[in-house]
Amino acid sequence: MELATANTCIECDDIITEPICPECLAHRMQEFVHYFDQKLAEEIESLVVEDGETSCIFCGKKMNLCAHCFSKEIYQFLQEKNPQAAEEFLGRFDFDLRRNMI
Repeated sequence: MELATANTCIECDDIITEPICPECLAHRMQEFVHYFDQKLAEEIESLVVEDGETSCIFCGKKMNLCAHCFSKEIYQFLQEKNPQAAEEFLGRFDFDLRRNMI
């Protein structure tokens, strides 16, 4: 039971089933957002927080935020700053955002 608790997202409290850390996701998201706004892309990195018990499948760093919740955070950030980029973002980094937000 302790293992499940350690591998849950701190935002939604679901078990992290796609262990891709926010830093790895942020790098890919930055590359995408860079086409719309370079300064905005640079701001994405400041939204990354490393911590947790789950290991990222790409880099091995510890994480505690699921891909869905991190993508939702970045989507909301983009929605405030550049709605066009936010809509395009959903097409690439959905992680069930459309289904859960519409």
